[in-house]
Amino acid sequence: MVNYDIMNIVHTENIRRTVLIIAWPVVLRTFLNTFVQMVDMIMVGKLGATALAAAGLGNQAFFFTISVVQAFSIGTTTLVAQAVGKNDMETAKRIAGQSLVAVLLTTFLLSVIIVTFSRQIINGIVYFMPEKDLEMINLASQYLSIVGISISLRFTIPIVNAIFQGAGNTRTPLYLMIFCNLINVAGNYLLIFGVGPFPALGVQGAAIATCGAGLLTGVLGIGLLFSRFSPVPLQFEILELFRLQKQVISGVLSIGIPSAIEQTGIHIAQIAFSMIVASLGTMAIAAQQIMHTAFTMINLPGIGFSMAATTLVGQFIGADKREEALKSGMETARLALICMSAAGLLFIISPQSIIFLFTKETAVLELAHTPLILLGLAQPAMSFVNSLTGGLRGAGDTLWAMYLTLLNMLGVRLLLTLLLVYIGWGLTGVWAAMLVETCLRGTFIFLRFKYKIPQVSSLLHSAEEKD
Repeated sequence: MVNYDIMNIVHTENIRRTVLIIAWPVVLRTFLNTFVQMVDMIMVGKLGATALAAAGLGNQAFFFTISVVQAFSIGTTTLVAQAVGKNDMETAKRIAGQSLVAVLLTTFLLSVIIVTFSRQIINGIVYFMPEKDLEMINLASQYLSIVGISISLRFTIPIVNAIFQGAGNTRTPLYLMIFCNLINVAGNYLLIFGVGPFPALGVQGAAIATCGAGLLTGVLGIGLLFSRFSPVPLQFEILELFRLQKQVISGVLSIGIPSAIEQTGIHIAQIAFSMIVASLGTMAIAAQQIMHTAFTMINLPGIGFSMAATTLVGQFIGADKREEALKSGMETARLALICMSAAGLLFIISPQSIIFLFTKETAVLELAHTPLILLGLAQPAMSFVNSLTGGLRGAGDTLWAMYLTLLNMLGVRLLLTLLLVYIGWGLTGVWAAMLVETCLRGTFIFLRFKYKIPQVSSLLHSAEEKD
């Protein structure tokens, strides 16, 4: 693992090249994570519908806790980026160390709660199930209690990633993800089905593999932060590390909490849209699953460009180079526009070829055809939403982005979806509302970015103060 020269960012003469260097490992890492989750479900699915449902329920509760970590990871990326841009490595180290310890303590408590109350949590999720499937509930409870052991170490990985990414190193988080995924897939294969001396443990085997991969990767990630491979190497001084500094933590959370609320709002809106689609029948639900998968895959480059914008804008703001911050954000948006529009063009020109990858059911083909075209048409606006929202995060402007996203997703889009479905547009109406809302949000974010960045100042003063 070669450490990326972090000072190249604020002194770069080729912003486009720097954007691509930062973005591609994030895109690949996100793709691998999505792919491995799909492989996990395929493996568990071979055990039957009950096992698949149990693992799905367990994961639903398990990954809900990630919203807590997001509040720390987004704020950490922003403040580390600004500190590195300012060439204030001591502040960067202090932010990194405080964030790491805060997440370790928080997620340890979450781990204890989930392991202790796994049965009650699963019972709560299936509370409205007319006839309780006791076998599924038992399997899901066992799964959750096992994977819950790894929460503290597994969910420090986003913080490790945030620290590396804030300093401009996105390759090391990619290597961590590859390691974690290899351990996870190999463990699944050996423990779900029983290979050689390994017992066939079914759903419990999948949980043990996930838990083991999380524990090992968490230990490795934390170790890297204290090694020469870290862009902001920490010192192993226990008493100093665990002496939490209120100003640093509050600085991180003031940036991160709005983004975490924003992501939670998006998840709530997606649940609401799924409930609306469910009212349209089984074929519409099947078509919606195809659309959701297509949306996830086409959005992967957007995630990479978003992270690149956060790092670039954050470091330039820290270096007090507002013009370069604005230029880097707009260059990121242009590259995202080219990449995502090209993918969207494929959806517009040949939607059937995409749908055929999933099903050849005529009714589903007809239902997904027009929505897939609408998703393609939304890509230019979505590229600006992703990249420039990331840029605003780098500037610490997360509260405004939260308000805009919640207003659009839970207001404009939800109301428009209900209206279009009511007048008979069906699934097409759901995705037409998405197109309109995305265009509105992209326009507002573009205007906000152009207005905000030339006048924004570094946030480091709040993180630098000590109790």
